[in-house]
Amino acid sequence: MKQIVQEISDAQQLVQQGKEHYDAGLFSKAVESLQQASQLFKASKDELKQAITLSNLSLAYQQLGKFDVAEQAIEDGLRLLKPERNLGDRQKQLKAYAQSLNIRSRFWYLRGQPEEALKSSQKATDIYKQLGEPVGMIGSLLNQAQALQALGFYQQAKTMLEQVKQILAQTPDFTIKARGLRSLGNVLRAVGDLKQSQEVLEESLGVVERLPSPQAKGEAKSAALLSLGNTIRARGNLERDRLDTTTEQNSLPWRCVIKLIPDQAAKFYREAGQNYQQVIDESSSPTTRVQAQLNYLSLLLETEELPAAQALWPKIQIFDLPKSRMAVYAQINLARSLACLQQQKNISISPPLWEKIDNLLATAVQDARELEDPRAVSYALANRSGLYEYFAWLDEQYQQKLKAQEWIQKAQQLTQEALLLTQPIEAPDIAYQWQWQLGRLLQDQGKKEEAIAAYEAAVETLKFVRGDLLSVNSDVQFSFRDNVEPLYRELVALLLPPGETQPEQKNLEKSLKYTESLQLAELENFLRCNLLDAKPVQIDKVAEQEDPTAVVFYPIILKDRLEVILKLPNQLKLIRYQAPVKQIDLEHTLNELRGKLTNKYSGRDEYEPLSSQVYDWLIRPAEKYFNPDIIKTLVFVLDGSLRNIPMSALWDGKQFLIEKYAVTITPGLQLLGPKRLERKRLKALVAGLTKGGTLTIEGRIFNFSLLPNVGTEVDKIKKILPDSIELLDERFKTENLRSQLNSSSYPIVHLATHGNFSSNPQETFILTTSNNHININELQNLLQAGKQSRPDAIELLVFSACETATGDRRAALGLAGVAVRAGAGSTMATLWSVNDKSTALLIEQFYQNLKQELAQKQVTKAEVLKQAQLYLLQNINYTHPYYWSPFVLIGNWL
Repeated sequence: MKQIVQEISDAQQLVQQGKEHYDAGLFSKAVESLQQASQLFKASKDELKQAITLSNLSLAYQQLGKFDVAEQAIEDGLRLLKPERNLGDRQKQLKAYAQSLNIRSRFWYLRGQPEEALKSSQKATDIYKQLGEPVGMIGSLLNQAQALQALGFYQQAKTMLEQVKQILAQTPDFTIKARGLRSLGNVLRAVGDLKQSQEVLEESLGVVERLPSPQAKGEAKSAALLSLGNTIRARGNLERDRLDTTTEQNSLPWRCVIKLIPDQAAKFYREAGQNYQQVIDESSSPTTRVQAQLNYLSLLLETEELPAAQALWPKIQIFDLPKSRMAVYAQINLARSLACLQQQKNISISPPLWEKIDNLLATAVQDARELEDPRAVSYALANRSGLYEYFAWLDEQYQQKLKAQEWIQKAQQLTQEALLLTQPIEAPDIAYQWQWQLGRLLQDQGKKEEAIAAYEAAVETLKFVRGDLLSVNSDVQFSFRDNVEPLYRELVALLLPPGETQPEQKNLEKSLKYTESLQLAELENFLRCNLLDAKPVQIDKVAEQEDPTAVVFYPIILKDRLEVILKLPNQLKLIRYQAPVKQIDLEHTLNELRGKLTNKYSGRDEYEPLSSQVYDWLIRPAEKYFNPDIIKTLVFVLDGSLRNIPMSALWDGKQFLIEKYAVTITPGLQLLGPKRLERKRLKALVAGLTKGGTLTIEGRIFNFSLLPNVGTEVDKIKKILPDSIELLDERFKTENLRSQLNSSSYPIVHLATHGNFSSNPQETFILTTSNNHININELQNLLQAGKQSRPDAIELLVFSACETATGDRRAALGLAGVAVRAGAGSTMATLWSVNDKSTALLIEQFYQNLKQELAQKQVTKAEVLKQAQLYLLQNINYTHPYYWSPFVLIGNWL
């Protein structure tokens, strides 16, 4: 008996040690303690404590990336805790079972299986509700919200988070409330709801002030301020990337490229900096203080406040931190910031910091090895490799090729070692970066085929990284533009070397495949969900089988040229040509052309030369490959800034492209359910708003003018399609839309109202009555609700009077995102808001032609739109491209 008591006492001490090790980031030591504790509890036949220990052991294994043993531990624990078994204390058993289900939910989320994560957290929620445990419920509901978001169910995730907030509002314990609100704020940041994240974290700060213990208040305040600073900074990053016109993409992780910062972003950065500074001044926790110092240092470098950065970094007591994964990452973080500081030409640092930077990384590698943390070791090794890659690049600039090759050899050795460490721990979020790094190093050595293989491996690995990379690895700041986009473009550039006139067909096919992957990844990043489960149809197959009069253009913007791949009907071979225009020059021309097209007072001598130049780059080289008497439709899979330009307005020197061909665009290389409209089904749900209004979203004010001709537009559609339902002005409400979509099938949904397409999903919306709005996620839920009960619900979705956000380099993503999210076969929209009188004329002509043409013969929607645009172009009052060219058809053109 004494032996059993002693074993239990020893086991409990080991559990406490394991918890302390886990909290300190010493995950290998936590595993060691918890394994011993589990064995002792098993020997003493205390199954309840053994099960709880196994669940915690699973958490530690998850941190180390050892998912096989993590799964085994959590499943073993759950088997012991099954509710049908009797372990003595029913209340404790159920609570432990719910906690274990939450741990299993986290496990499945990290493994990229949100469906399983959702099921597990739902069970946990039910048990916590039964037990009356609000704290446990908060954690399980947060897990559910993350899983729902990963599955694309935004409205349900939002409802779940609102439920969490309601529980927290009723929680009397201020400590729990403050911590819960902070967790909620961090989750909201991870799912991209930055404004609500900020509001919740500010509320958490308010609750902190009511904490009874001064010490608890101080630490809770610092933790909340740090989280709040991170959210505000994320809002600044969003503004910077949205308005950034810098064309340089930097794949060298240690080369510091300072980006232009617009005023709106600078405001957020200042506020984030104030938060970091307050944490630095007030926090008594070395860990929290160092995190704030590191974040503030990198922020000062981003905003080019170099004297302040130079004054801050020597104060960071990095080696005062206890050895842990967090300390390893902190050393790497500091090393990267110092490297960025050293590269600034406007500041003198003597002696140079390079030796100190390399020593920091060497220490990080050594500490990670001592911790027996393979993920941290891999991360430290690869970062040291990245530094050596930068040294090689520097030596190349100074023509020191032999020295550069020596650095490359060292870097390759470290990268390969880092990659080997990722294999047993399943860490795709870092593995793809090391494969990419290896590809660059191999390319630098002239090993083209090996480099291509490494790049392709990186792209394949990236597929396994679900959702925002931040949710998997919060220690690495993630930017789609820096961490994903260059990978695909560099791979295509490798596959299609400049000057090669007859590349292998397999390389052309691969280039299309990877361009599609880039577009898919870009949309997933914008929509913050996984789109891999869709069942699309290849565009070229649609052209082959359904419309042999269509030719497909795939332009790809690379740093030093524009590549175009052409797919002709009834021809297996792809055609490739290139325009020797640098990305910076191409984007400058496109921005200037857009400015002229959106100004109805610009003259032909202003927009025609620019439009003609783009025509020469993109279209003219293709003309020799197809017969204009046979080809009727040009399908464009547009890349980058090309999406912001209406292809119909390109000028060949004599006429516009729309005068020769029907034009359509797609957001990817594939289509969902391509089919033609049927005449017998021509009825529409038409909603419109004639009134203007003002909206404030995330601090930005949107002013909208009156749309007096929308009433005429709606009346004309109703007259042409008499079976249609009309929702005008006060009847144009979200609940009315939902009711109609749920009660009847509409092949056409027409929304005649102001709207905004932006690279920020929160600012992608349509205006409804009484200054209300429906954003992209709410719109998806509305349209998909009808589709769930009627698979053929919407074949054509029309937005008139909407526009892509001015000055937003990725605004067309909002348009593509709406098209994809709506689930409609085709989406017709405008790239900018047009005079509503001319819009009413074009829309009337569009529906009149649609009805008449379908009555006589099979005709494509692209051809119908072309005829409507030509009708406007031939009107002496509306010849300027401003009026007719912004109307674009997205998706299925049939």
